[in-house]
Amino acid sequence: MILDLSGEACPVPLVKSRRAMDKMESGEILEIIVTNEDSKANIVMAAEELGMEVKRVNRDKNGRWHVIVRKK
Repeated sequence: MILDLSGEACPVPLVKSRRAMDKMESGEILEIIVTNEDSKANIVMAAEELGMEVKRVNRDKNGRWHVIVRKK
């Protein structure tokens, strides 16, 4: 599943990401796309707090952050 939150201002990306992560089933993968570096950091921290596996965090050529998490 992909959750594109490009252009959203804090704290909206964190709130929407946490809601999506809460609904995930074990083994599911979620890609979250944000444009704000603070949002990226907050989402990674929230995923770790929820016991998710942070598979990858990278920035694309357009400056958007892609955070890929997997529910254990």
